[in-house]
Amino acid sequence: MKVADVMTENPSTIEPNDTIGQADEIMNQEDIRQLPVVEGTELVGIITDRDIRSFLSGRLFGTPEEREKAMNTKVASVMTSKPVSLSPDDELRDALELLIEEKVGGIPVVDEEERLVGIITYVDMLRHFLERWQGE
Repeated sequence: MKVADVMTENPSTIEPNDTIGQADEIMNQEDIRQLPVVEGTELVGIITDRDIRSFLSGRLFGTPEEREKAMNTKVASVMTSKPVSLSPDDELRDALELLIEEKVGGIPVVDEEERLVGIITYVDMLRHFLERWQGE
């Protein structure tokens, strides 16, 4: 089985110059934890809910303005640049091993030109295995 068989196609994305407030809003609205960062269609990074929590937890907010300033921080300064990625043609087993090895919740899926085509998350994997288990 291939990554393409299980991945979420055309995931929501954000750009490096967008704010972490915008990223947080997208993740909350869509109930997701990882957001690929793209310039055009090229994958340049990934930002997670954990990245945002970690960034915000290191700050003391004495005023609402200070929190707003932090939320206006550019995604580029918080994201993981050049994240590990997979190809749609990679084996599903390799994706699972990479999720475990890297201790990440999701891995962007790119084509041969480094264009984002999907994301595979641990939830995608669990859903796939549950469906197979229920089909037995």
